[in-house]
Amino acid sequence: MFAEQGIARATQSHVAERAGVSVPAVYSYFRTRDDLVSATLQEVEDYLDSIVAAALDRRHPPYDALVSLAQTFADEAKTDPEMVKVWLDWSSGVELDAWPKYLQVLDRLHHAAEKLLARGKREGLVPGDINIKAAARIYIGGGHTIALMQFAGITKLELDIFIEQMVRGAMGIAANAVPTKN
Repeated sequence: MFAEQGIARATQSHVAERAGVSVPAVYSYFRTRDDLVSATLQEVEDYLDSIVAAALDRRHPPYDALVSLAQTFADEAKTDPEMVKVWLDWSSGVELDAWPKYLQVLDRLHHAAEKLLARGKREGLVPGDINIKAAARIYIGGGHTIALMQFAGITKLELDIFIEQMVRGAMGIAANAVPTKN
């Protein structure tokens, strides 16, 4: 219901109707609408954390890990669109009470990308003049764009081109350079 109605509009009544239970049954689990919103957003937060942790595994070269995470964002928009829609709604809800919590989640996402990009710098794969914080923000922002592109129905080729250019841009890799250690 949060994917369909949006975070600002979904209610216990909507959830009860969708679940085929009484409204009091939903209230027995979520005493307030804030409790319902918090539980839903915690699920989205856990979902994002698990995706990022799996994709940004330290065993993979930074370029490969970043491409993997970007592809995962694209795949998840197709396989779990409801979760991705709630994430996108949350990410744009600057007036919501839950906005400060989203900023904490976003900070963790940026930090994970920063760590990977910093490793790339140490390994000589990312130029020394690249600002890691800015590059991480570009990259994570690109994850949003990828999800939106999937909902818009882009082709696989368009997606692949976007992901390659986004990762190369975040890593400061020229289009004709090979993204591996020399």
